[in-house]
Amino acid sequence: MRLFLILNLAALMRLFFCDAHAQSHEAEENLTRENQPRIFCEEPTFDFGSRDASETVDHTFVLKNTGTADLEIKRVQPACGCTTAELEKKVVPPGESSRISAQLSLAGRGGELQKPILIESNDPTNPALQLVMKGVAEADFEITPSTMVLRKISPESTETASVLIRSLKNEKFEIIDAKSESGKLIVRWDKFPDENAFQLTANFEEQFQPGQYGDRILVETNHPTRKQLEIGVIVIVHTPIVVAPMKIVLDPKSQAPVSRTIILKNPSKDSLAIDKIETPDSAITTKIDKMGDFGVRLTIGNLVPSSELIGKSVRIFLASGQEVQIPLELREK
Repeated sequence: MRLFLILNLAALMRLFFCDAHAQSHEAEENLTRENQPRIFCEEPTFDFGSRDASETVDHTFVLKNTGTADLEIKRVQPACGCTTAELEKKVVPPGESSRISAQLSLAGRGGELQKPILIESNDPTNPALQLVMKGVAEADFEITPSTMVLRKISPESTETASVLIRSLKNEKFEIIDAKSESGKLIVRWDKFPDENAFQLTANFEEQFQPGQYGDRILVETNHPTRKQLEIGVIVIVHTPIVVAPMKIVLDPKSQAPVSRTIILKNPSKDSLAIDKIETPDSAITTKIDKMGDFGVRLTIGNLVPSSELIGKSVRIFLASGQEVQIPLELREK
């Protein structure tokens, strides 16, 4: 009987301590859950209504920390380049707020728009909050394409680019003046006789070094509500292709066909691809081997030295629009 009582007492004590341990663990979990940040925005979607396409929409979103631990805002990421967002502070103590100043450029856009801004934070229940700016951009003009891309195959080339400016309401207007913000582009415009539209063309007034540049063309009109239009310009000057060797030298005393290897590389790290190759003799063979994304090994075979090759070249046409010429030369070794 005494043994039975002792065993029952031990079992009751185990139950008591297990229950106390479970209650303590549950209390710790509740405390952990309570000691967390909470991100909250009373107005996550801002509807700016109907605005003219020449405007820039400004709005301030307010992020509040309704939790009990510091809120850390890790990243603020607009969906596209037309939207910017500047964060007031990254760490928000409990009960405090941080503002996000957002701007949406409507230039060159029309119709219904919805531009999200992603907010990443350490809130475990809502780590990715999405804010939205939405509304309608009403345009008097359509500019196609919305951005002018002006490419130069080399610093010396004279390529042009054009856009179409058209009245969406079929209203008569004239272009009074148009010039680039940098002053480095020559701009001209031609009116379509049967439409309220102009073709605006730009080319280079001076040489640009290899690289990519941004510019704007400011167009002055006599339109009653849109006195000025802006056209974004991207200027791309391709880096000259590195060719080694730069010419093919053949020994005129040799009668046997030979082969030569030419290496082409793009120092700008843009992809390099060959569209076609023209040789001065149909019997000459060519073989292309890729060297990563930015290089090509070209093997030119069945080259028979002859006076007919003097002054001739192997012409290589690249997918970028560039042309590389490898001259052939006869010279005794």
